[in-house]
Amino acid sequence: MPQAKLISPITRQEIRKVRVAAYCRVSSNSADQQNSYANQIRVYTSLIQRKKEWELVEIFADEGLSGMKAQNRTEFQRMIKMCEQHQIDLIVTKSVSRFARNAKESLEYVRKLKLLGVGVQFEKEGIYTLALGDEMLLNTFSAIAQEESKAISQNQRLSIVKRMQSGEYVDSNAPYGFRLVEKALVVYEPEAAIVRMMFENYLSGQSTSEIARDLNSRGIKTKTGKSLWRSTKVAYILGNERYCGDCKYQKTYRDTTVPFKQFRNRGQEDMFYASMTHAPLIDRETFDKVQTLLKKRQDIFGKSTAQNIYPLTSRIQCSECGSYFRRRQVSGTAKWGCSKHIQDRTQCDSNYYSEDRIYDAFIAMVNKLRFSEYDILGQTLLRLESAELKQKRKNTAAREISRSIADLNAKLVMVEQLHAKGYLKDEVHKAQVQDINDQLRQLKRERQCEFSSGITDIIEEVTRLKKLLEELEEPLDRFDEKLFAEIVQAIRITRRDEMTVTLIGGLRFTEML
Repeated sequence: MPQAKLISPITRQEIRKVRVAAYCRVSSNSADQQNSYANQIRVYTSLIQRKKEWELVEIFADEGLSGMKAQNRTEFQRMIKMCEQHQIDLIVTKSVSRFARNAKESLEYVRKLKLLGVGVQFEKEGIYTLALGDEMLLNTFSAIAQEESKAISQNQRLSIVKRMQSGEYVDSNAPYGFRLVEKALVVYEPEAAIVRMMFENYLSGQSTSEIARDLNSRGIKTKTGKSLWRSTKVAYILGNERYCGDCKYQKTYRDTTVPFKQFRNRGQEDMFYASMTHAPLIDRETFDKVQTLLKKRQDIFGKSTAQNIYPLTSRIQCSECGSYFRRRQVSGTAKWGCSKHIQDRTQCDSNYYSEDRIYDAFIAMVNKLRFSEYDILGQTLLRLESAELKQKRKNTAAREISRSIADLNAKLVMVEQLHAKGYLKDEVHKAQVQDINDQLRQLKRERQCEFSSGITDIIEEVTRLKKLLEELEEPLDRFDEKLFAEIVQAIRITRRDEMTVTLIGGLRFTEML
């Protein structure tokens, strides 16, 4: 009779816990924000420890930083790095706006983490990025967070401009010689004495370079504590109107679009000049004399000297040091040499080359390309066209753009649904629809460009080069300046007497000199 024997199951292995990290961020150093920052850390420590299936990896916290640029948040970047090293399975954060206020960056990082198998859980919005369909909601909330940030920024700008117009605005960055005390510029005597000395020395005939060398030799520190003064820094101080008690506002401006890049104001925005906004460090008469002298010296030394332009000017680069070649007359012969070598032979170990030798090498190269039996340019075009055909068959970039267009269309539907249910205000809805439509137009243009790849541009340039050379019915016997200007992009010469010419289309050919 058959007998059955019981085989007891082996002890089951313990289920691996989910490795969880929390991310916190506050965008200012105010006391209220500090409390919020500490509270976020407390809450997430408690939340992760309460769940038995979760294991706390670390709490990442960026303090007093904007959410517009992820690259500026060191803790955020460290967290992403640990995700790439497969040390984190899940990230928990308070809200979409805490994770990032830049919609584009937010989606980029979420998708990157998704590919790594790492989910992000947004507590406030109830979104889990690994859940199907939640990315559409994330798109919407990310865009809303970005719009909120833009609105806050715009309101702050309007407030600042209003104070600039009335002369009441005080920059948080006090110049050297001043300190900011109760929102007012106050003269700081230890540095003020140095500034007065700069003005006096400049009026007495010293240049900005000489003043900088003097400060360096005396070991005087800059405002940031550095021991190196430069002439440009001295010139900036001598020309700064705040030393005579005035303020010129909005010397720089920021973009109105994310990520709010800063630029020098060259007439794009209004400037405001306010007189006697604070106690002067330099009397006005001395300041005006220095401005007159600065302008006079700029007019004298700032003008570029006239120089002869030759076909090879700014075309030949030294492969040893990267400097450009200059033309010189040596024993009645026009020769070209590295500018650094000409200035000091010990700085660059290159040679001089007669202009005729360089011209002869160019003529030889052109004749080979035009009259060689191998049809070098024809063979090059065939290979380029074959590569272009293969690339069009494997155009993954165009497919990715098509997917992005589909995502945006789905996002547009989601925005319309949220607006219909009353979750989005009319002005936010209008802004979102316009932004999505702008992105769709841009992506469609990019997709069109993808079908005409970079290889297409090279083919056009090489075809143009071939046609220009085919106009030559006979081999060149003398230098053709017009042809040289049309087809040559750059020249590099090595110490081994090798001249490499880069032609239109990026083609490079080497001739011996």
